Amino acid sequence: MKKIFNLAVVALICGAVAVGCCNGGKKSLLTKGDKSTLDTLSYCMGANLGEFVRTRIADIPFNFEKLDQGLEQAAFGKGKWSPEEAQEIFQQLIIPVNDRFGQLMRQKQDTTATAEPIQIFETEGQRDSLSYAYGLNIGNDLREGRFPIQLYWYMQGFQQTRNNEGKMDAEAIQNYLQHFFMVVYPEQEKAKSEAWLAKMESKSGVQKCESGLLYKVVKEGDVSRSATDDRDEVTVHYTGRDRDGEVFDSSIFENMPAQRQEMMRQYQPDNFDENGKIIENEPVTFPLNRVIAGWTEGMKLVGPGGKIILYIPSELAYGARGNQSIAPNAALEFEVELIDVKPFEEPKTEEKTEAAE
Repeated sequence: MKKIFNLAVVALICGAVAVGCCNGGKKSLLTKGDKSTLDTLSYCMGANLGEFVRTRIADIPFNFEKLDQGLEQAAFGKGKWSPEEAQEIFQQLIIPVNDRFGQLMRQKQDTTATAEPIQIFETEGQRDSLSYAYGLNIGNDLREGRFPIQLYWYMQGFQQTRNNEGKMDAEAIQNYLQHFFMVVYPEQEKAKSEAWLAKMESKSGVQKCESGLLYKVVKEGDVSRSATDDRDEVTVHYTGRDRDGEVFDSSIFENMPAQRQEMMRQYQPDNFDENGKIIENEPVTFPLNRVIAGWTEGMKLVGPGGKIILYIPSELAYGARGNQSIAPNAALEFEVELIDVKPFEEPKTEEKTEAAE
């Protein structure tokens, strides 16, 4: 298989990695920055993107004036295109550009090639639009990122490094970012989560399990039908929040983050009426041994028809790794309505035999 860079994928990923994961719609942590004092995190994150542009897609002749303009405008919500429009325009323009980029890479690998180098952009307008849209995407990610970025130092790192004039070499940049993301950031999140859990534990009605799980029963439901086996199936409606109260996931459309609502409207139009209102919020069904430990334990504390709030320590959630929308060592809150429980039934002997065969 030929090793050809896919600009459409790599460029978008690069923008996200350079900024950090989405902050779930919280107030932006991005600031203009203090020019008098170097902010190493911001500089290294910008430099990381600049190093990628300089070394991996240097053959793409971006209009960096337009790219920087889009980045700085979008960072503070002033782009001439909305985030959705910028993403759509970028995706439309990148298809032919990516194809020609692949052809150019193959041409450069062929030492016998004598043809004129392939032109990446067909027109100057296409070059300007793609550059600006790419900058908008990066800037929008910056605004939505979960880290306290100073735009001035981010731009310094990005611009200087892509011009091979950076204050730090590639190894130093990677070492700093690796230490931050693997050590500093997880430790910061752990301390904040522990403080938050201690605060929740002191609230009226909150109880604590031996595992460290905190919970508050809002409504018991039919406890005679509570789940007892990790293999039992439960049907629920839920809303998950971080320790700041921001929703990162929900089975209820009205509670979902705006980005996910927009995606549902776009890809599941049949679920909405003519006025754009969700027709029905479908509950979620799953076996208890297929979810995080805090859920497995917590769903046994109420019965069908019950409601419970779970305050889950990170070790009973997504742990030190986190995921795309959840920080490492993050404690979480889930508000859950338990609709039904389907007890696990051992397969009959003949079914076991057939499964084995």
